[in-house]
Amino acid sequence: MKHFIGIDIGNTKTLYVLADETGDVKSVYYGRGANYQGCGREQAIAILQAGFSTLLQQSGCSFSEISGLYYGAAGADTSHDFEMLRNILASVTPSISFDFENDGWISLKSGTIDGIGMVVTCGSGNTNFAMNARGQRKRIGGLCEYLGDVLGAYRIAHFACSAAMRSADGRAEPTILTRMIPDALEVKQPEDIINLPMNAATVKTVIQTFFKAAEMGDGKALEITWMLTKEVLTIVREFSTTLFTLDEQLTLVLDGPVFRAQYQPLMRMIELALRQRYHVNIIVPQWDPVVGALFYALENGGIQLTNEISQRIIQTYCNCLHP
Repeated sequence: MKHFIGIDIGNTKTLYVLADETGDVKSVYYGRGANYQGCGREQAIAILQAGFSTLLQQSGCSFSEISGLYYGAAGADTSHDFEMLRNILASVTPSISFDFENDGWISLKSGTIDGIGMVVTCGSGNTNFAMNARGQRKRIGGLCEYLGDVLGAYRIAHFACSAAMRSADGRAEPTILTRMIPDALEVKQPEDIINLPMNAATVKTVIQTFFKAAEMGDGKALEITWMLTKEVLTIVREFSTTLFTLDEQLTLVLDGPVFRAQYQPLMRMIELALRQRYHVNIIVPQWDPVVGALFYALENGGIQLTNEISQRIIQTYCNCLHP
């Protein structure tokens, strides 16, 4: 029986999944972040080798039983990144053939299965990728906020906290964020936020509070939500005009923890606006992008990714996470 591995290399965590050729997921493992840009080349190799070994131990498989390996990698942006990553990943498992791409592509694959459509992610940061039926591909943004990215959890938290502070000191219009965000973070005033670590837990609390204010009808929160919606519309418009035809049925994957949380009114705004202009099927996967890496691993290993196999992968993957 052939076995395949998909790995999603992130900044804060790396996700490993192993399945057999029928699509039955045998093991899932969460490991440390292994983006070489953050931890360095040697540490990235060590983390990935440790995670790979743990995955094999959990599954009971040996190296010789692995017929394919695919990585989605955060930070795979430039030609230099690809050169570095190919060198690093070749050192992780010298005896196993592999391939890799930016993690945005495995998000698209995970949501569409055939890889045709577009993906906009809103996780810690933002990536946007699209491919049409002719295999033409395009990427928009997804590098950093300094180069124009608007979406992403840390960016949204920045907008929300900035609105709270500017309202408090009179530089901007009133907003209930001035009261709600400090209360949620258990500080007295918006300026006290500067003393808090802006880590994932803090950002999540700010975002939850922000969208609660938007649902309550707060004008500033709604204004920011509409700005985020317009960014999605702009990305979809650019993909649509360059890769797809006007009357074509589009598939849009909205991936990442922010979209997956289905925050309102953000999701309603996006759906209502898109459907005024496009024939679009919106998919919000409730499974992780690493599933897309596993799809690619099977295909690269000569396994036809039938609907039965792909659905079995999704189902058994979710079963592993929630037995």
